[in-house]
Amino acid sequence: MGSPRQMFKKKVLAASVAALASVSYSAVAQDAPVEEVLVTGIRASLENAMDIKRDSSGVVDAISAEDIGKMPDANLAESLQRITGVSISRTNGEGSQVTVRGIDPSMNMVTLNGRNMPAVNNDGNAGDTATRAFDFNNLASEVVNGVEVYKTGNAAITTGGLGAVINIKTLRPLDAGSKATVGAKLVHDTTVENGDDVTPEVSGLYSWVDDDSVFGVAVAASYQGRDNSRSNAFVTEWRETTWEDENLAHLLPYLEPEAARENNPVVNAPSGNTIFYTPSDIRYVSEDNSRTRTNAQLTLQYSPVDSLTATLDYTFAENELEAERAQQSTWYNLSAITAIEFNRNEIPSPAVYQETYPGGDDVWKDVSFAQQDFNGKTTMNSLGVNLEWQASDSLSFVFDAHNSVAENIATRKEIGLNANIVTGNYGDFRADLPVMGITIDDSSLANGNNNGRLDGGDISGSMGTIVYAEQETEITQARIGGEFIFSNDAKLNFGLEFREDNNLTKVDDGAATGRITMGNWGGVDPDVFGGEWPGLFTSKDFADVYPDYDITTTDDNFLAMGLDVDYDAAASILEQVYASGVDPDNFSNFPGGKIQPNSAVTGIYNVNREITEEVTSAFAQYFTEFDLGEMPASLQLGLRVEQTEVTSTSVVNIPLALRWDDSDDFSQVLSTEVQETAREGDYTNVLPNVDFSVNPTEDVKVRFGLSKTMARAGYADLRGDVAINNIQSLTANAGNPNLEPMESINFDLSTEWYYDDASYMSVGIFNKKVSNFIGSDIEVSDWYGLRDPRTGERYADAVADLQNAGTANPTTLQIFNQMLVNEGKDPADESTFIQGNDTDQLAYWGTTIPVNDQDNEITGLELAIQHWFGDSGFGVQANYTTVDSDVKFDVSRRGGQFAMVGLSDSANLVAFYDDNGIQARVAYNWRDAFLDNRTQFNTEPSFTEAYSQIDASVSYEINDSLTVSAEGLNITGENSRRHGRTRDMLWSLEDLGARYNVGVRYTF
Repeated sequence: MGSPRQMFKKKVLAASVAALASVSYSAVAQDAPVEEVLVTGIRASLENAMDIKRDSSGVVDAISAEDIGKMPDANLAESLQRITGVSISRTNGEGSQVTVRGIDPSMNMVTLNGRNMPAVNNDGNAGDTATRAFDFNNLASEVVNGVEVYKTGNAAITTGGLGAVINIKTLRPLDAGSKATVGAKLVHDTTVENGDDVTPEVSGLYSWVDDDSVFGVAVAASYQGRDNSRSNAFVTEWRETTWEDENLAHLLPYLEPEAARENNPVVNAPSGNTIFYTPSDIRYVSEDNSRTRTNAQLTLQYSPVDSLTATLDYTFAENELEAERAQQSTWYNLSAITAIEFNRNEIPSPAVYQETYPGGDDVWKDVSFAQQDFNGKTTMNSLGVNLEWQASDSLSFVFDAHNSVAENIATRKEIGLNANIVTGNYGDFRADLPVMGITIDDSSLANGNNNGRLDGGDISGSMGTIVYAEQETEITQARIGGEFIFSNDAKLNFGLEFREDNNLTKVDDGAATGRITMGNWGGVDPDVFGGEWPGLFTSKDFADVYPDYDITTTDDNFLAMGLDVDYDAAASILEQVYASGVDPDNFSNFPGGKIQPNSAVTGIYNVNREITEEVTSAFAQYFTEFDLGEMPASLQLGLRVEQTEVTSTSVVNIPLALRWDDSDDFSQVLSTEVQETAREGDYTNVLPNVDFSVNPTEDVKVRFGLSKTMARAGYADLRGDVAINNIQSLTANAGNPNLEPMESINFDLSTEWYYDDASYMSVGIFNKKVSNFIGSDIEVSDWYGLRDPRTGERYADAVADLQNAGTANPTTLQIFNQMLVNEGKDPADESTFIQGNDTDQLAYWGTTIPVNDQDNEITGLELAIQHWFGDSGFGVQANYTTVDSDVKFDVSRRGGQFAMVGLSDSANLVAFYDDNGIQARVAYNWRDAFLDNRTQFNTEPSFTEAYSQIDASVSYEINDSLTVSAEGLNITGENSRRHGRTRDMLWSLEDLGARYNVGVRYTF
């Protein structure tokens, strides 16, 4: 007998097929359809969207296709950002996820024809970032007929949208009639360095209905190839440090204290015990991306009698991304500073930073390189059935069911390289893009080839990584609803809904090697890799990678340089070398061989996690229209009750023991067998809504809304296992299947003035009182009974031996080496280690666990105007949204804190022309700065800086069927930047560019 979930799915699909079969026997002819004139274009689209807004009971905004297969923008997210209160995030310069009224994308529900859609990400980190946020990059706009954004609660629509429910509508042939369109575009991305400058995009849509409008078929398809290059610079960590004058000598170890003070190498030094921040590194990244997106849709409709319509539809979407990434980085040690100039911010950080290393046989530093090969494919399949039955003049029923699956499989392969020939590091943080500088000396025969320049002869292998990640989200949903119309034309909607969401994530899955030692962090003599090795590298000028920025330095001792490497060839050589078993003194630094499955920091596991949510809902909603005095009015009252059961199952390789591998290197001994844990949770939500509207005049509508909406915790927060983060600091993280969903009590008040056929003004205020936000707590526990080898008798004996030998305050490395000696091991043998045993103390882990945390209140104002200038063909659309929260992130406060992410003001200004066969649009979009992450690194925040973009498009109808078009996105080449507590603390910067396309459409 199958599982309850499997039986549920079989019953839903069996009922769907049976229902379709039953209606096929009752076909009768209908009257021929009445021919109608179809008005298309920008004006028709905006009029239709305005009518949806005006006629809706709650606060609803919409976007309608300008013609069959033609949405206003090439990307759905780009279209949605034109709606008041909606802002977007971008990936590779293209709209991907949607924020509504300051609510994060993961807490907005996206539906397709009213059905919940599954979501996965495409970054290769399935276990940590399993998401509910739908990525609009996966769906082509050409297969979409319209989008509705429900900003207020509605008992009759699905739950999960704390901020909004965004419903994507596709074409229905019995509504559209017989028609067809084909289109082709040539896309040029100005950022392309390695790839095709021009890539194709083709689409087509065909709708056919028989003469009696009994049977209809609609087929839509879209293919897009896009190449682009991504130029990114980032800092991995900003480390908090306290300034103390007496520690100046420690900060400057290679200068005598007196000389250091006399030469004044510290400019604008913090005073007293001031907190300041130093960067861990600067990294330059050049990434070449190639994306292939394919969408297809098939819809069959059958209406044998006027009272019955059956619809069967299938949607397919595939989005494949291939990326080759070259990275150069330099790490800062903080203990080798020879000069530092602080900025004058209240929270200081370096404006200029310099380190010096003696070189020779004493101290060398490396400049690091990484070459990464990434392949990720996202696939979505959705099969659904819908039956509409008009049982009588006053009673109708709807049955709808679907099974939808989204899957992502991603493989990330990386080889880490270094050149251990650096004698100086330099960083200049005074501009938007930090300058990375290095001083080199390759005269050491062990490290370089002594030709005075950085090239392939100086490069050593260090670390390799292969990560395999898989995600799958499956939703099976069935709904039975009805509508009863009373004699006074009031309506009662009612129904039941059953839904099961199943999210599965896998990391490694036996297909990955984890971390591979290919020379280790210190590197080896490059001669180990053979004579072909130096020829794999070519020089790279990063000044070409960031055309909008100057990364040169006036100091000739520092060089901004880079290298490109043939990934496949380099990986092949490295694999052959580490597999052949070279001299361990030269090559094997990690204990236990060349392959190290996990480390103290990364903690790579074989992971199989499954989150299942079974949701049962009942709803009823009453709508009536009446006169309030002489003013027409309406009232809608709804209630939805929803019960959710959560089952979280994790299958992981558990750690059996801790190993101390070096003074600050640790690892885990993992079980070869997996352990399964299963935990459960449940909750019930009662979600009422009240919508009232009144028309003081024929053209003015005043709305009042009160509702409760909800959003569930992210999948990653619901997992049931415990994962070790960092052995050195004894930290771990876990999930919590007992998390309550977030709820929001929403208040809306707005006034809309429809003063012309396609013109209106609106002003609205909203308030959202949100409870049960997901935060974190720390729980201390001795997970897995692991023993810490830095404690207990062996450790105490080693300390005593060193002190008896005259070392009063032994260092960690000295203690580690003495423990090896006491166990009869050679400290010079890098394959030796200390493993925890019963004489050591239990390790107690500070475990971060998600919990329902603080409440928060969001208030906002939305202003919008749409105006056409008579019959001139010219029009304008403008909107502005301001959003505020009662809890904000305080950058001057240390430690973790709660605050809303994604909260920002936004504005749009669009000018358009639609007449004489010409359609033209220029759109300006602006989004203010916002907090995007509360824990970018530890408790350090990240802010996305204000961003604006200008897009433009124009098309010309050569005749009734043929249209040519041109479009430009981000035509001014605006860039994206993120920073920490101050703007000088860069997290990342992307040098973006414009994208253009020219196209042709033919409509039959």
